Amino acid sequence: MAGKIEAKHDIFSKPLPELLDELDKAAADARKAADEARAAGERAANDVMKKLRKLFMAMAKDITEELGDNKK
Repeated sequence: MAGKIEAKHDIFSKPLPELLDELDKAAADARKAADEARAAGERAANDVMKKLRKLFMAMAKDITEELGDNKK
């Protein structure tokens, strides 16, 4: 038993090229997830801007109508 060394982690039993491939795959997955999150954020921001534009236009119309009523 004293001469036998046990690997505490499976990572030590894998060859380096296999580990590097796994790291590349994980990095690619992380980049893809980041791109998807960015795209979702941009879509959400565009939706908010559309709502704000609509609200602003309604407010501008109301203000213009109110100012027009006061001139008469």
